[in-house]
Amino acid sequence: MTERSFGQIMRSNCDIDPQANAMEFAGHWHDWAFVAETIDGVAEILKQQGVPEGAQVALICRNQPHSVAAFCAVICAGCCVVPINPFSSPEKMVTDLAELQASIVIATETDWQSPALQDYASSRAVLCISLDESCSAGHLSLAHPCVFDDSTSPPQQSPGVAVLIQSSGTTGKPKRIPIYAAKLSAAYSNIPAGRGESGQAKLKRKPALITQPLVHIGGLFWIVHSLLEARPISLLDKFNVEQWANAVERHQIRVCSLVPTMINMVLDSDLPTGKLESLLCIRSGTAPLAAETQQTFEERFDVPILPTYGATEFAGAVCGWTLPLKKAFGASKVGSVGRAYEGVDLRVIDRETGAELAAGETGILHVRSRQMLEGDDWIATTDLACIDADDFVWLSGRADTAINRGGFKIIPADVAVILERHEAVKEASVVGLDDPRLGQVPVAAVELVDGQKALNEAVLKAWAKENMTSYFVPVRIAVVEALPRTPSMKVSQAEVRRLFEA
Repeated sequence: MTERSFGQIMRSNCDIDPQANAMEFAGHWHDWAFVAETIDGVAEILKQQGVPEGAQVALICRNQPHSVAAFCAVICAGCCVVPINPFSSPEKMVTDLAELQASIVIATETDWQSPALQDYASSRAVLCISLDESCSAGHLSLAHPCVFDDSTSPPQQSPGVAVLIQSSGTTGKPKRIPIYAAKLSAAYSNIPAGRGESGQAKLKRKPALITQPLVHIGGLFWIVHSLLEARPISLLDKFNVEQWANAVERHQIRVCSLVPTMINMVLDSDLPTGKLESLLCIRSGTAPLAAETQQTFEERFDVPILPTYGATEFAGAVCGWTLPLKKAFGASKVGSVGRAYEGVDLRVIDRETGAELAAGETGILHVRSRQMLEGDDWIATTDLACIDADDFVWLSGRADTAINRGGFKIIPADVAVILERHEAVKEASVVGLDDPRLGQVPVAAVELVDGQKALNEAVLKAWAKENMTSYFVPVRIAVVEALPRTPSMKVSQAEVRRLFEA
């Protein structure tokens, strides 16, 4: 799959059966002709306005059909998509756009009604494309025209960059990571690209259920995966247990992807087990899944969970579980994120010496895969891991969040796991705070189980002293209504830290 053919395949799949169902949203189906119309319409506007290949195009990425189609359109036009978080305030969106010096912006009609976005567009030369949320015919318009030439060329990315996506920003300020079309092509190289056994173009009939935000690599992965596979998509604008379960039942979904927070939301609900009878498995990634949570879910719903591990930099997962692995090792390897996928090499490196460690020893996880560009060597992650004698990968937190408390090393995830053993604690997040005497000290924010609002810091600290090593005990524990989260529903450690810095 070449860089050029990557977008071409997505567009050509729209012509297999234009009247067939392509995207379901809010109880209504949009056909492949709608997707094709949007792709062609956006591409034509970019061409008419003199937008060159490689130009950055900011897109307020909502989990809605027109946004998905516009995303594809930018790639098909040879430009670089810059997803903007739709869950941010208009003021924060404008800050992001200004930092990017964005001169091409695609957003919904509702978004363009924001005074902040209007002011941004009028204060500089900005090409503004508006998407009609009714998704009706002729749903594209120029909210603010701007014709580019040699003197007003928009910001561009390096050749081959398809997406400039934001990291989750769980530990600090999010950063923009370039995702090359070549990486995406490699990540999806095994996808049959809308071809049947005969080699003829063929649409898949059973839809993929997309619950993760398009602005995050998890949502992006499954959107692109489905469109390359010529598979229809059932979209949720945000995760809701009842809506998700109804969609699973309605479409008889066999495989779907949920992040750990979503899995916990399902467990916390009174969802009848029969709603999920069609599921063969659930894939889980983006954040560690507690072994206890996995076992509880599997016992209640009789649906195996297959944890995966990846990163934005790799444009997808690099290791994970499969159903055959689950059958062979499920009982003995609970808590592992599986084995390396085909075409992926993994190793663990000592943080101090840089030497490769033996099986079972913990260090920094390094990755080498076909999703890398030519010339790339091993890439060091920020994750602490070990690889056991059976080649299963076990994560133990992030190296860049490790706390050095007077010479004692603390992995925040280890402290959080112990706190979550308290019957009243639903979820905990532990971070390090600077300390003039000890260097750093651990602090924790906890979200309580419903009906357990009486628990306070003093009680939790007393319990912690009885149940964990002394230097593990957080110096402060904040009981919060809900832990702060990123769009991908990970706990934002940066926001947790701010609770104690105020």
